[in-house]
Amino acid sequence: MTPISLLIQACGLSTAEAATFLDIRPDTVRSWSTGRRKPHPENIDRLRELYDTISHAALSAVEQIDSIVPDGAPCEIGYPSDDHEAQTLGYPCVGAWKVMAGMVIAELDRPVTLVPRGSTPASAAAMDAHNK
Repeated sequence: MTPISLLIQACGLSTAEAATFLDIRPDTVRSWSTGRRKPHPENIDRLRELYDTISHAALSAVEQIDSIVPDGAPCEIGYPSDDHEAQTLGYPCVGAWKVMAGMVIAELDRPVTLVPRGSTPASAAAMDAHNK
């Protein structure tokens, strides 16, 4: 375990996804994770920025849900079906979206149901609002 491997995991990225996100080879990520090599500071910065983006998105989602859904009422969160859909939402992969959703669920004081994006009127409306 290394600090960079924990940061990669905290962002919800696999080794391959981290390599794609950072535009490097997967064996480079593996060498960082084992401590054989040290990552360049700019790669650490990019992962920190991704984590900050995920955290800010989670806080924003909680604020939006709390402002729209009555106290204690259940809410739906639409999930991306694949990495391509996650990328249209601003995440490099579904794993990064899951980190954000986990943060949201942890902060909400209400029941949450996960549904495929656009599969219900509420999630379709949320998609429309997000895409504007």
